[in-house]
Amino acid sequence: MTVRQAVLLVGGRGTRVWPLTASMPKALLPVAGVPFLEYQLRLVASAGVEEVLLAVGQDHLQAWRAYAAAWSGTPALSLAVEDRPLDTAGGLVEVLDRLDERFLVLNGDVVLEADLAGFVESAPGDAAGTIALVDVEDPSAYGVVVTDEHRMVQAFVEKPPPGTEPATTVNAGIYVLQRRALEGYEPGPLSFERVVFPTLAAAGDLGGVPVEGRWLDIGTQALLLDTNGYVLRGHSTLHRPPAAHAGAGGRREGEWSWVADGAEVDAAAVIEEGMVMEGASVAAGAAVRRAVVGPGAVVGEGALVTGCAFVGPGAHVGARCEIDAGMRVAPDAVLTAGSVTFRPPA
Repeated sequence: MTVRQAVLLVGGRGTRVWPLTASMPKALLPVAGVPFLEYQLRLVASAGVEEVLLAVGQDHLQAWRAYAAAWSGTPALSLAVEDRPLDTAGGLVEVLDRLDERFLVLNGDVVLEADLAGFVESAPGDAAGTIALVDVEDPSAYGVVVTDEHRMVQAFVEKPPPGTEPATTVNAGIYVLQRRALEGYEPGPLSFERVVFPTLAAAGDLGGVPVEGRWLDIGTQALLLDTNGYVLRGHSTLHRPPAAHAGAGGRREGEWSWVADGAEVDAAAVIEEGMVMEGASVAAGAAVRRAVVGPGAVVGEGALVTGCAFVGPGAHVGARCEIDAGMRVAPDAVLTAGSVTFRPPA
């Protein structure tokens, strides 16, 4: 049985990858030149989904409206806007009248490159909800999901101590739901994980189906860089970029680099497993190594940006500055020449 409709939960603030999210939603950050959201859209399209509701909040609402209006691909997009934070499930209760009898729900900040169509087909048709489950090596760091021989959820066990875990399967953030799973709840904040799923499991009405796949995750500074590298090296099943060293300008080192169209990198600058976003510039003698230069930012002559550091939109890193160790340069900040360094002068 297929589904026609999906909801993507993309309302998070993206604080762990700020300052890039000061100017755009986390789900629209580029991964190998493609907005991260579009990996999820390609995944649901492969399962036959024709319509996607983007569950968004008030943060970056103008950007979301512009993106949805400009989108002309498949599946069709529309917005479901929360006027206030409603947790993972509350927003769906408010738009229940816009949802089909059976639909998909996916967390928008990670993508599991899995057989989504196979998961939908395997979901027990009589269950009000079904969770996709992935096997992990160390389940003690997660909430474990225990199922029976009929693939029905029996229990949730939060972060069991090593050696005591009753299962090694955890929630993959992908669900097939029937409308009745959410009917009867009052408008307001509501959690899938703490309320909806335990209630369904207690009623014997929640399935759990194992899936396999590789995670694409941009939830931290390091993960954003790792995921760009994974895709640019040609490993993704959802996007095959033309080259590991995408973009133009500068000397490229390492396994990959990415420079947006419209960015300027001097021929005497180095980009090594880093990202230079739209409208940014990197001057002669500067190096961006495993770091991100945000939209419209400037990296001056001889400056170094490294160590998973992020330079925010419109910021100016002055000549000979050294940015390292996960530092975050705020949007529009100006660091004067040589004002920030982790090494004393020679």
